[in-house]
Amino acid sequence: MNSLRKRGIIIFSILSLVIVACGGAAEEEVVEETVEEAVVESLDSPAVTTATAVKTGTGVTAEPCPAEIGGVPTGADQSKGCIYLGLLNDYTGPYAPAGPGLELAQRAFWLWANSPEEAGGRGGIGNYSVAIREGFDTGYNPQKHLEGYTAIKDEVAALAMSLGTPQTLFILDEMDKDNMVGVPMSWWSGWSYKENDKGLIIEFGSQYCADGMNAVDWSLENLGDIKTVGIMGFAGDYGSDWAAGVAKAAEANGLTVAWTYTPPSTEFDVAQAVGLMVTQPVDAYFPAISAGLMAQVAGGAAQQGLTPFAILAGPSFNDAFVQEGFPLKGLFESGAIYAMGLGVAPYEADTPGHAVMRATMGQIVESANAFLVAGWSSQYHLLGVLEAANKGGDLSRAGIRRAAANVTVSSDGMMEPRELGQDRADTAAYIGIPDGSIGSGQRVLAFNYQGSSAKSYDWTSGSCS
Repeated sequence: MNSLRKRGIIIFSILSLVIVACGGAAEEEVVEETVEEAVVESLDSPAVTTATAVKTGTGVTAEPCPAEIGGVPTGADQSKGCIYLGLLNDYTGPYAPAGPGLELAQRAFWLWANSPEEAGGRGGIGNYSVAIREGFDTGYNPQKHLEGYTAIKDEVAALAMSLGTPQTLFILDEMDKDNMVGVPMSWWSGWSYKENDKGLIIEFGSQYCADGMNAVDWSLENLGDIKTVGIMGFAGDYGSDWAAGVAKAAEANGLTVAWTYTPPSTEFDVAQAVGLMVTQPVDAYFPAISAGLMAQVAGGAAQQGLTPFAILAGPSFNDAFVQEGFPLKGLFESGAIYAMGLGVAPYEADTPGHAVMRATMGQIVESANAFLVAGWSSQYHLLGVLEAANKGGDLSRAGIRRAAANVTVSSDGMMEPRELGQDRADTAAYIGIPDGSIGSGQRVLAFNYQGSSAKSYDWTSGSCS
């Protein structure tokens, strides 16, 4: 396992430079803490009353959390016990530049959540504070993801993050055996359906498929006469999910799809993508690729005299695009390019949750990177699940899993309230325009936007891809 303490020395300086690199049988729990005898209402029903006897299990200790982990304070109350969370991150693979930002924001979230209510925090989870253990480097590789899960599973009550959709799916059977719930760092539409996630995944933010639909509807409402479109993306949970949403909305609105280019990420050819735009011009195109390739595609098309409207999936945008000195700054700020959020609205958004995040993160680092927002917001729903499990008197992994199947969670306005455990997608989206005068590089144009395509689509039919 990588040493987070070594990374802690450099994590803050790394974060300031972060840019997009560019998805069975229950384990027996025997540890138990009893405050006093009480009848505890089952979490099989959402109507959970406050319990006075709290059952605990793996990853929950009577001993307090460490004051810091890897140089990052936990804010733990040293008079309380500790709920430990696991972290499957990427420090050496394709999302390594994003990993430190995601992780730091997640740790900062629990620093805030552990702080006393009179100081503006949440006071932890009942008689417990929460701490994320040392992270494990998966390299964005499914096999290493499984190795990491195996290494940490006996030390944690839940996963604060499991980075990547294929990687998380690869360990899902093991999670099922262990009653291990977790937060994915991906927005695949399949996470909204229990046939896919076994009731273990605590999803958050808008999904790629709904974002694709909303991107089309919003562009038709705001960008003028659009009749012909192109779809671009990586094959797989990210690009295919987005492409499916764009295609469904295009059909619903009577648009012509001139071309669809969705090869595997390792086979994406910028020249071929630009060639499609040259030989089959479109009024707008909708890409779901990496940020690095996005700059090449947009720049290559502009060299050919083509600047159609582009509405980008969240991971396709990088705030570096609008920083001084970037050669394509003018293109990205020209009014021809727009971007969806990375699951949630950007750093400067006007919600109580964003305000708390800014107040906390502002004491740690000078950055407004989108991955800070994704990392922070990802923990809100896990907080709600742990609070419900504690309220129901069962902080064992089985109890946490039952809570995750029944609770309605909120995020101080960062996202719409979400009823977990239901086959229902989150269709509210954020849309912005690149703007270098703003810290996150985007100015908010629409928040919690839901177009007619997403509203009318039958989301009970399952994942889009």
